[in-house]
This record gives sequence, C-alpha cells and structure tokens, in this order.
Amino acid sequence: MRAMTSLRRRLSVTLALVLLAAGALLAVSLQDFPRRLVEDYVLSRLHHDADLLYVRLLDAVAAAPGPRIDPATMGSVGPVYELPLSGHYFLIKRGEQLIRSRSLWDEDIAMPELGGAVERVQRGDGPAGQALLVFAARFPDAGGGLPVTLVVAEDVTTIDAAIADFRLKTFIALALALGLLLILQRRVLVQGLAPLDEAVAACRRLERGEVVPIDATAPAEVQPMLDAVSRLAHHHTQRLTRIRHAVGNLSHALKTPLAVLAQDADEIGRRGDPALAARLHAQLATMRETMARELHRARLSGGGPVGSSFEVRGQLAVLVDVLQRLHAERHISIELDAPDEALPVDREDMLELFGNLLDNACKWAQGRVRVQVAPAGAGGQLVFSVEDDGPGVPEALLGQLGTAGLRTDESRPGHGLGLAIVSDIVAQYGGTLRFGRSAGLGGLRVEVSLPVAG
Repeated sequence: MRAMTSLRRRLSVTLALVLLAAGALLAVSLQDFPRRLVEDYVLSRLHHDADLLYVRLLDAVAAAPGPRIDPATMGSVGPVYELPLSGHYFLIKRGEQLIRSRSLWDEDIAMPELGGAVERVQRGDGPAGQALLVFAARFPDAGGGLPVTLVVAEDVTTIDAAIADFRLKTFIALALALGLLLILQRRVLVQGLAPLDEAVAACRRLERGEVVPIDATAPAEVQPMLDAVSRLAHHHTQRLTRIRHAVGNLSHALKTPLAVLAQDADEIGRRGDPALAARLHAQLATMRETMARELHRARLSGGGPVGSSFEVRGQLAVLVDVLQRLHAERHISIELDAPDEALPVDREDMLELFGNLLDNACKWAQGRVRVQVAPAGAGGQLVFSVEDDGPGVPEALLGQLGTAGLRTDESRPGHGLGLAIVSDIVAQYGGTLRFGRSAGLGGLRVEVSLPVAG
C-alpha cells in the first residue's frame, strides 16, 4: 500500500504543479494584458487627436504665415479640451511658441524629451493628482521651417482603478478555479487508481485463503494487471483446494486400517502380550496425531471458508472460562488482560492459537496463568503473551519448542503437537514466536506478534 500511496502522491503533486504553473502563467498575463489593451485603445484616440491638432495648425499657418500664430485661428478640437481640468490636454510647441489647451487652465504638464525619436509614449503626473497617459510626436512644419512638437495627454486614473478591480476579481476567481480543479483531479486520480486497491485487497484475502474474484472495471492500462491477479487467485485457490481435498481423502482412507490395527492390538493384549499391545497403541496414537496435524496444515494453507473477525476480549473470555472448567480439579486461575476490539483475522485460527497456548500453560501451571493482549494500534500488529507459574523450560530446550513431537516431560499428557500447531499458525501469518522465562510468575512465557490486515 505504500507504493500505491507513493504513486498517488507523485501523480497528485505532478498534476498540482502543472495546474499551479498554468495558474501562475495566467496570473502574470493578467497583470499586463488588460493594461496594454486599454492603453492601446487610449493611444489610438490620442493619435487621432494629435493628427487633428496638426491639421488645424497647418490651417492656421496657411492663413497667417510667420513665426507665431494666433491660437484662436486653429478653431476648436473638441469640448473636452475646453473644459478646465477635464483630463484631456494638449501642448503644441512651434519654434519658440507654446500653445496650451484651455483645459490646462493655469496648470502645466511636462513636455517629454523626444531626442532622436519621432514619437514617445509615457506616463506622467497631471493637474489635480491625475495620472496621465502622454503621447508626444514630432511633425514637419508646412511653413517657415520651424520644428513642431505635439503633446496630447489623457487622464487614466479611473481606468487604472477599473483594471485593478478587474485583476482582483479575476485573481479570486482564478484561485477558486484552481482549488476546485485540484480537488477534482484528486478525486479523478483516486477513482482511477481504485482498482489497484481492489487488487491489493484481493491479494490480502488470498493470503488468508478466501475466494477472491476481482470484478472491478479499470482503465485499459490497469485492467491487464487486474485480470492477471484474478487468474492467479483463481488458480491458487483451485490448487490449494485440490491439496486440501487430497490430504483429507488420504486421512479418511487411513482411518479404517488404523481402526483394524487398533482392534488387532487389543486382541494381542487379550492373548497375553500387553507390552506389545501397548507399543502398538502408542504408534497408532502417534499416527493419528500426525494425520490431525497434516489436516490442520492443509486448512491453514487455505482453500476453505474463513471465519469472521476476531473479537479479542469477548471470545478470549469464553475460551478462558472453558479452560478453567476443564482444569477445575487443579483450581487454575487464568488472568485475562485484553482490549475490547475486533481484528480482521480468522476467528478459528486465533481460537486455535490461543487455545493451544492456554491449554499448554494450564497443564504446567501450579495455579496461575496470565494472558496479556496489547491493543493493535496503528502498527497493525497483534501482540500478546501467555505465561504460567509452572516449572518452566530449561534454557537448552527453549530453542526447540514448537518442534512437532518434542515433549519436555513424558509424565504430562499429550504428544507435543500443541506448540507445533502454534508455530504453524504464527508462520502462516508471517509473525514471530518467542519463548522465555516469565519474570512475574516464574514459568514459561510465550510472546507472539502477528501482523493483521489494515
């Protein structure tokens, strides 16, 4: 699942970076594009007004040639240049003469330095704190050889405020759109990779021996993998089922010959050879235990139905009560410390695991057995210990515990298969099994750690 999460994270981060880069590019464009658009429109009007002023100037020079002309002979360019502080202004410099629009009133605007250029556009300050867009151009003179410079300006304060408001609203809309797109791409990504989660869950169920058909429909790039997992699960289930049935059939086939041999052993005992009869019965019992053990191995390998989840405290309490009744004549006290939670592991496996450990502890205990189960927590581990106040196990034999047939004391009942079954279950779940001496009770302490599915 870490690889899945990493894949989701990488795709999410990559797509998010692409969206943010596109948003940043759009934001930069919005910083300059509206201003240029509006300025181009205003400049087109200023160009028009400058051309009109030059035509009027030519008419005035033609009517009265000379180094100076009467501004009144130019006529009106428009009412906006007559109204004081209207936001529309012009200056005409012809030789030493400077002609100003009436809208300037007693104010003035700076004359741009053209230098070697024919035209120039710049921003400047105007009367009454106005922000001006200024257009200056050099024109040829129709008479007298005097240079002519025209300056036309317009107040763009209101336009700048409108552009700033437009930018703010656009940035807010852009941020909301980016947030919505990020959420949408995350949902699409999660839904697109959901079939992989189904495959992971199927593999986990396959580990526990469940039948795992995968019916999820996935994109074309993922569907072949899901089909392969589904075929593998089906093949694995069929193979384990055949193995389990074969072992079961073998066990049933041997039951009748074993029963016949047991009857023969009884007959030998009645004929006066009880020692031989006892040896035969002992070997027959070993064979039956071996058969039971192999049947148990086959069930652990899968192919059969899996029990529901394991209710830790509730089901262990029932098991403890049963064992205390079985060992009632020895007055065994079993202390249970377990959380009230349900774990996604097979209930039958867990009852057999705890049952064998507790039964072994009760056989050896003087009077006390203790079971401690830690909460599963975020680590996904079932960790517990079973300890007793019995004589314990010598250090030399601790490493051999869990081996089939090993018995540390022949005076106790059993065939040494209980801890071997425990070892099989722990190995099936990929857990760890440790034996040692109990610090509190003095007998054997068994510690088990099992990974459980999240």
